[in-house]
Amino acid sequence: MKPASKVSVKGEKAMRNETKLNHWMCGGSLIAIGCLLSGAASAQTDEKDFTSMSLEDLMAVEVTTASKRPELASEAAAAVFVLTREDISRSGAVTIADALRLVPGVNVARINSNSYAVTVRGFNSRFANKLLVMIDGRTVFTPLFSGVFWDQHNVILEDIERIEVVRGPGGTLWGANAVNGVINIITRSSEDTKGLLLQASGGNEFQSQAVFRYGGEMGDNGAFRIFGKYEAFDEGETALGAQANDDWRNFRGGFRTDHQLSERDSLIVTSEVSFIDSGETVDTPLFTAPFLERRDEDIERVGAHILGRWTRAIDAQSELSVQGYIDYSQIEIPQGEEKRLTFDLAVQHSFPIGDNHDFLWGAGFRNISDDITDSELVSFPDSSLSVQIYNGFVQDTISVADNLDVTLGAKFEHNDYTGFEIQPSARFLWRPEKNVTLWGAVSRSVRIPSRAEDGVRTIASVVPPGVPGNPSPLPLAIEFTGDPTIESESLISYEAGARLRLQPNVSLDIAAFYNDYDNLRGSRIGAVTISPTTPPFAILPLTVDELVEANTHGVETVLDWQVKPQWRLQATYSYLGVDGDVPVAPDISASAPGGSDPTHSATLRSLLELNKRVRFDTTARFVDDLDGAGIDSYVAFDARLAWRATETLEISVTGRNLTNNDHFEFGVDQSFATVPTAIERSVFATISAKF
Repeated sequence: MKPASKVSVKGEKAMRNETKLNHWMCGGSLIAIGCLLSGAASAQTDEKDFTSMSLEDLMAVEVTTASKRPELASEAAAAVFVLTREDISRSGAVTIADALRLVPGVNVARINSNSYAVTVRGFNSRFANKLLVMIDGRTVFTPLFSGVFWDQHNVILEDIERIEVVRGPGGTLWGANAVNGVINIITRSSEDTKGLLLQASGGNEFQSQAVFRYGGEMGDNGAFRIFGKYEAFDEGETALGAQANDDWRNFRGGFRTDHQLSERDSLIVTSEVSFIDSGETVDTPLFTAPFLERRDEDIERVGAHILGRWTRAIDAQSELSVQGYIDYSQIEIPQGEEKRLTFDLAVQHSFPIGDNHDFLWGAGFRNISDDITDSELVSFPDSSLSVQIYNGFVQDTISVADNLDVTLGAKFEHNDYTGFEIQPSARFLWRPEKNVTLWGAVSRSVRIPSRAEDGVRTIASVVPPGVPGNPSPLPLAIEFTGDPTIESESLISYEAGARLRLQPNVSLDIAAFYNDYDNLRGSRIGAVTISPTTPPFAILPLTVDELVEANTHGVETVLDWQVKPQWRLQATYSYLGVDGDVPVAPDISASAPGGSDPTHSATLRSLLELNKRVRFDTTARFVDDLDGAGIDSYVAFDARLAWRATETLEISVTGRNLTNNDHFEFGVDQSFATVPTAIERSVFATISAKF
């Protein structure tokens, strides 16, 4: 992936794009593209940081996630939404997951104080497994469950340049698990973070935070920053009003360097280490009466990585980049302990072919080695395992006419679980007139099995003896087991979208999709066996199998209105319909998909500058019922008042979830017995100083 600060749209296409800037709005991200590129400590820079960009300024924003090359957000043949550093700051979000609530089509539900369920276009769970999440090109989902520990990756929000969200398949470029979407978190260049930043926060739920960052020059053509962050969150309450032991502490520190090695060569090096100390309340199955016990359990997570990316501009239209990283993770949860080491190497090369072809190819290798310690209820047949993934991709963007581009590509990937996989796509971008952009796509993506699906054995529950579900005299343990022969889940996706400039100060972005899924997971019921333990119990095995088919359809819209130069409104609306084909047979256990996804969701944001030093920003969010999880619809209201006291000092007060004392956002996840807790009203203050 090319660093956004080092690249620009090149060649004849760049000339066309420069002309298009007079006509196009960055649809899907207009209010969310206040790109604050200057982070220096001077008074002039700080004053600029506090001044919002106009819609006209936002039109030149580039993204890289949709096509793995820089392009205007309004020119992407995909449903792209961009959250910038200004967006995140003005939302009052304190976690990346909370910031993602602003993105249409993204469903964010907090399970407890330290756990989130985050997905794009459906199938939400604690480990939503059809979503690829990256930080500076480093994949951060865990192969153990194909999901993300969002608390472990809560980087310093001030250092995020932007978050690019592509709703829809990205497997052609990014590989397996980029099924429903890609979230790419891009941090700022150290050139933009020189000087000293000190930040402190405190409140009732978001109890405390301290941020330190210092940046400077490295030689004549380089820059660096070092940083550290500590934050603490209060525990929540269960539906019974009990404290849930889910408070958490997060400490992280690291550095980033950016070097301009020569006129053509640049190098980025990033590294970070993180420590998470948290807990949760868990309903634990027992083999003896009372057969279920609610326990407070501890959680510890340690993470460390180092990443380097070298980029060479071969000429004005050709670029070569090589990226590699090493990532270490250690998690200790009630279900067991895992240590994992990942090595990843990728190369990418872009160049033109003739006047009408922009060609891109790349290749990569990833090795994932783990060491798992079993618990009383969870075990794996192989305590240590190494998995290799090889991949290559090609993509050609063809300028068929001045107003029509067609992009064809495919990803070829081999993994140790399912062997060879291919993920092709075809896209078009058509500009029939100056204020209208139309796009469409057909794609195939796959999700390879997780480590757990391949071989886990876990006791999900124990049914007491002598009850209707278990008339036998022995307790009945429901045991979920993996299957090493399971196939990948697959998706065929059809997408279409339009970006319209309705008025000089109003734009509309619409995206629609139809997704057809195959090989979704269910369970095959096996024969009951008797354990060799004393006292004995009966075991009913449920083996994972590709039993379910489903399709989803939906619409996502973004309306931006620059009411006045100092006041901007944004409204979003998302609709999601889910239909599943669940087979009915005595030996099959499967749930209908979609029960954890809201049918309707909407946001309304107001960003208001009362004067040159005071901002007042509000967000209202509506989320529909989660029928399968027993969660009622809710409306949440957030507000933030910020005062730039001096050129270097900012003070803000933020209130979140102000409409109700508390509400629940998610139910009990089938894969984990974590007890959900309520999201409570919170207020906190922040002081930020730059020198």
